[in-house]
Amino acid sequence: MRVIDLENINTAMRNEEQFVLRCEEVFHDKIGSAAATILADKAKKPIVALTGPSGSGKTTTAMRLQQYLENLGVKVCMLSMDNFFLPLNQRPPEAADWESPYCVNRQLLVDCIHRLSDGQEVDIPWYDFVTGNTGGWHKMQGDKDAIIIAEGIHMLNPLIFDQLRSEANGIYVAPRTRIITNEDKIVRPEQLRVVRRMIRDYKTRGHSLQDTVRKAQSVDRGEVNYIQPYKNNAAIHIDSFHDYEPCILAKYLEEIPRFREELTPEFISQYGLTDLMKAVESVPPLHTPYVPLNSIVREFVGGSCFQY
Repeated sequence: MRVIDLENINTAMRNEEQFVLRCEEVFHDKIGSAAATILADKAKKPIVALTGPSGSGKTTTAMRLQQYLENLGVKVCMLSMDNFFLPLNQRPPEAADWESPYCVNRQLLVDCIHRLSDGQEVDIPWYDFVTGNTGGWHKMQGDKDAIIIAEGIHMLNPLIFDQLRSEANGIYVAPRTRIITNEDKIVRPEQLRVVRRMIRDYKTRGHSLQDTVRKAQSVDRGEVNYIQPYKNNAAIHIDSFHDYEPCILAKYLEEIPRFREELTPEFISQYGLTDLMKAVESVPPLHTPYVPLNSIVREFVGGSCFQY
């Protein structure tokens, strides 16, 4: 378990650009290390099953990994589990909520992965979250020499991973660093992920800050039930925390209208976010020009070079 003191963050912010670039270099090295492991196992394990809880940055991590491998001349096919959700009217009784693996057309997902790995052309669905149905299909050409990256919250769940285990490397992505506040309190990674989602969901989905915080309880239950128990299936673990992150989250939270009215002391206390908000308020805001367009942070604050 890694920890960082807020005092260290404030000291590093005296040179913002150097701080950001150093943090991004650290994460780039993590991507490089993961790519090296994947390439070393490529002959036996051409599939990558990448997962992490909501707000972990797994989508950007998957895209960064794809980009890194392609720069080395490796063919990569990328799949998102989210496009394999079953239409709402086809979900079994076990699919009690959106966090359940029973919401996913697991067999279609596994079949697509295997067919791509066999070099076949495959029809890949895309899911329309507005209508709750499969919105259409697009073709993807497989390659017997390709790396197949499939990302999603259930990729290490035995319902899916057991069908891929002998030919797949598992990757688990999540912020794992703890922040020590000026009052010697610990800000846990799951609290950081709530702030990531608050900003992202406000900017891209029109959700209020309070709505995201309330929904976090259901998301956390899904993580405990369906994701955490299987993270040991991962051969590679990536901490997606960036040390400068509290500073840029502070900037974007403060720019949201009614930020103070929504996140009252009473409300954040009720949902266990008091220490987190104190930490965010005790660091200087960081402006985005220093942040690379392919940074994980941009998955949540916007301006990414990737399409989500």
